[in-house]
Amino acid sequence: MSKSQKFKKFVNMLAFIGIVAIAVVLLLNLIFGALNIFDSEVVVAMDLLAQCIAYLVTAIYAFYFVYSKNKPVYTIVYVIAVILIVVLLII
Repeated sequence: MSKSQKFKKFVNMLAFIGIVAIAVVLLLNLIFGALNIFDSEVVVAMDLLAQCIAYLVTAIYAFYFVYSKNKPVYTIVYVIAVILIVVLLII
């Protein structure tokens, strides 16, 4: 198996983990919301982790789109968008 195929399998697995994590977080939010427990630190941490995985997978696939275009405008917009996402996640 080539490195490219291994990487694609890894990213696909990461996407699967991200979607499962998002589903679990939404389910826990529903359960804790019904029990009037809104600020569960575990759910908030899982939510942040799921968001980071989702953003990471999207950024990787977007990178391949930008790389295939070979135009500086796409690269500049991509870099600015990724930096904005990282900065706004930290804040």
